[in-house]
Amino acid sequence: MKNKSELTVIDIKPRGYCKGVVRALQIVKNTRINNPEAEISILGKIVHNRYITEALDYYNIKTIDIPGLKREELLEYVDQGILILSAHGSSARLIELAKAKGLTVIDAVCNDVVSTHEIIAEASAKNKQIVFIGKNNHPETEAILDNFPAAHLITKLSDVNSLQLDPNKEILITNQTTLSILEIQNIIQKIQSNYPIAEISNEICGATRVRQEAIIKHSDLDALLVVGDPDSNNSAMLAQIGREHGIGYVMQIESIDDLIISDIKKGWRIGVTSGASTPTYLTQMISDYLKQVNLDQPQAKPEIDLTKILD
Repeated sequence: MKNKSELTVIDIKPRGYCKGVVRALQIVKNTRINNPEAEISILGKIVHNRYITEALDYYNIKTIDIPGLKREELLEYVDQGILILSAHGSSARLIELAKAKGLTVIDAVCNDVVSTHEIIAEASAKNKQIVFIGKNNHPETEAILDNFPAAHLITKLSDVNSLQLDPNKEILITNQTTLSILEIQNIIQKIQSNYPIAEISNEICGATRVRQEAIIKHSDLDALLVVGDPDSNNSAMLAQIGREHGIGYVMQIESIDDLIISDIKKGWRIGVTSGASTPTYLTQMISDYLKQVNLDQPQAKPEIDLTKILD
């Protein structure tokens, strides 16, 4: 769509909430509706988005999240009430500890994450060697390693050289659900070149995959804005793929507040997308603004309304 600033703004779809995030937020909202007076805590961010955390706080739902602490350490800060576990998955031990404290535990884990746990559990029961490709200290990876401590974690391509597996014993390679489809491909190929018998179970979720593929299809853009929290791995992967496919200006921003309008040039074809945990409200606000902005005399940016974040 052309506007008076001579930008062509392209709403890249799909974008925004995946089904796992929709489910997790619905669980949280229903928990508050059904327990209007209860103390409700979420262990770690329910999903990786600061504005969602702030909106939940607005509804008196506490997020227990301290940088550097693992989930079991965070549990020490919850003594009563209802505990909601995040969409990223949790260890069986964590759930046992929470129940032992007398907490009512509600698990908002994404079904795709559950599937990964089940696949690894089945392979472990068959005494297969497990290689898990994931991001270090990410809560999804943390839960996998807690549940399956014998798994070998690979975070980058160079880690493959340090793998010491029995080539005569079955091997399963699987992964965190929100990684780059391109990056994981290179790591898997490298592992398979060293261990040709390795079985692959690529667990990048469908929502992550189609969002990344949509960026690849729009690689002729002049600019790409990815709306997503700095801690959102799937958002970071969208930005990374945009850069890898030659888009000249790629920026990951949390909200319209971070939009550097002076960077935007007349005549650009600019795509707007967002990670799977980004509220549609935040993304649409940026898209609408760009479609109307006068680059010579930019209008004031609209203010963010926290009451609309969870819509």
